[in-house]
Amino acid sequence: MDLLVVVPHPDDEVFGAGGTLIQYADWGLETGLITLTKGEAGRTLGLCAPERLGDFRAEELKRAVDILKVGHFELHDFPNGRPNSSLEGEARGHGFATPNGVADHPEIVDLLLWRFEVLRPRAIITFAPNGSNRHPDHVATHQFVVQAARKSGQKIKLFFYAPPQPLPEYLEGWLPPTHVRHLPMEVLLQKLRAMAQHRTQALSVLNFMDRFSHRLASETFHLAGYEGPVQHELLWYARR
Repeated sequence: MDLLVVVPHPDDEVFGAGGTLIQYADWGLETGLITLTKGEAGRTLGLCAPERLGDFRAEELKRAVDILKVGHFELHDFPNGRPNSSLEGEARGHGFATPNGVADHPEIVDLLLWRFEVLRPRAIITFAPNGSNRHPDHVATHQFVVQAARKSGQKIKLFFYAPPQPLPEYLEGWLPPTHVRHLPMEVLLQKLRAMAQHRTQALSVLNFMDRFSHRLASETFHLAGYEGPVQHELLWYARR
C-alpha cells in the first residue's frame, strides 16, 4: 500500500489529508484508512438519538470514504474520549487514553502492528505529538502509530499533521511542516463534499472553515526524521 491514514475519529481523515487521499487514488496509488472509533462522544445536532450516534457517524464516514476514493477502509469501535469541555451535557470521557494522557492500550498497538504487517504501507499519515488540539484520542493515536511502526521493523515513512502555525496553547508538541501539498480546484471541491458528509459534526466543520480557511486548499505534514528544505507538491511514493 502506498499511503495509509490512521486516525481516531470519523472526520479526522478529511480535514488534513482528504485532498491527498483523492489525488493518490486518481494517480492509481493504493490508499487506506483506519479509524479507531465511531466517534460516539461527538455532537448529534439533533440528527439522531445520542445512543445511535456511533452508528450514524459510521454511515457518514462511509459516504466520505467513497468520495475520498479510499481503497482500503477499516472502522473499529474502541471507546471515543471527549475533549476538555463536555458535549451536550455529557461528562468528559477519556476514551482509550488514560486521565494523565498516556496511551497504555497494548491491544491497539498490537492491532495496528498486525495491520501494518498485512497492508505494508510505504507511508502513514497520523496526528503529531500534540494531537493538533490536545484531544486525548488524537495524542494517544500518535503514540499507538509510532509504537506499532517501530515494532513492525518496516521502513515506513511517518507523516504527521502539521499546521503552518499552531495556536499558542498547542505549541508544545507541534512539529513544523516539511511537506506542503497544494490542491487543484477539482480536488478541493471533492474534499469539501467529503467534509459535508459529516453532518453531525457540522459545527466543527464550519469552525475549521472559519478559522483555518487557508488550510482547505493546502495540506501540510511533518515527515519524521526529515531535515531538508520544505518540499512542495511532492509525490511521496509512486510505484516503481
